[in-house]
Amino acid sequence: MKIFRDWSFKWWEVALLKVCLISLGILMGLYFFKYLVALTWLWWGLFVVIGLYFMVRFFRGK
Repeated sequence: MKIFRDWSFKWWEVALLKVCLISLGILMGLYFFKYLVALTWLWWGLFVVIGLYFMVRFFRGK
């Protein structure tokens, strides 16, 4: 069994995977709603930090 082999996906397979993971995130968010709402500050913090990181990378061109 080769678990470290190279993988290549077609564009539509990646799209299906993204839809699947987004659906899982929505379902988890609905299930754990009360717990996740209490951590709203964390989600905003992650959003801002990661957004700033990608904006800096985009404008530096690297």
